[in-house]
Amino acid sequence: MKIPDLAIVTNTNSVNKDLWSVHRMQIQRYMTEPHYVFSDEFDESIQVNKFIPYDSKLKFRSQFLSCIEQVEEKFCLYLNEDYLLYDAPDLDKLQEYVSVLQNNECFSFIRLAKGIDLFKIPISSTLNYLDSRNPYFFSQTASLWRTEHLMAVHAQGPDLHIAGNDMSQQFEVAATDVCRTLGIQGLYHYDGESKRGEYHYDSKIFPYTASALVKGEWNFKEYEKELKDLGRQYRVSFKKRGIYQ
Repeated sequence: MKIPDLAIVTNTNSVNKDLWSVHRMQIQRYMTEPHYVFSDEFDESIQVNKFIPYDSKLKFRSQFLSCIEQVEEKFCLYLNEDYLLYDAPDLDKLQEYVSVLQNNECFSFIRLAKGIDLFKIPISSTLNYLDSRNPYFFSQTASLWRTEHLMAVHAQGPDLHIAGNDMSQQFEVAATDVCRTLGIQGLYHYDGESKRGEYHYDSKIFPYTASALVKGEWNFKEYEKELKDLGRQYRVSFKKRGIYQ
C-alpha cells in the first residue's frame, strides 16, 4: 500500500551512520513511499530514493531548510535516524490522517504519539487538538506534516542549532514561538497507548523508538526489549556506543 502525496523524510548526521541500515530497512520492510534522507555525508547504507546533502558548516535550521525545499510531495512523515520502527505501522490509519490534512487546510501537522498536553481537547476517537499554548508545541517527533508549512517554520525561524546547553538557543524550542506567529495548528494521535518515559507515549499507528539514542548511547532505559530484538535481527553491536540505563 502506497499513500499518495506522502514522502518519508529522515534528518540525520554521519555521526549516527551506524543506525542508517536499521532505520532504512525497517521502513522499507513496511512502507513504499518515497524516502528522502538529509545528511552531511553519503553512505551505501542509505540506499533510498533521494539523498539530499547539506553543508555541515551551516547551523541546523539552514541545513534542514536547504533540504526540505527539495521535497516534492505535498505531505511528509518527519523522522530522525534513531526513530526505529519495531513493529508494523498502521498504514490504513496513516492514510486516514493524511486525508485529514488534505481535507482540513487549517491543520499543519499530526503528531503520531502523545506528548505533553495540558488541555486535552479530543476531536475524534484517536485524534486530539494540540493547543499552541502547550510547551514544546513544535517538536521533532515522528509527525505527518504539510510540507510547505514545515518549510515555512524553518524559513521564518532563527538560525540556530538543534541542541545546546542554553535552551533558548535550540531551534526546537524557538520554533514553538514561530508556529504561534504563523498560526500553525496541529493534532496528535492517542488511542490509549501506554506512557513510555517521562514525557511521551507509545504509538499504535507508528510503533517506533523515540529515541533509540540518549546522549549518544543506546536507550535501554526505555526500549531495552525493542532494541535487543532489532539488534539480534540486524547484528547490532551495542558495546560500541554503550548503553544508557
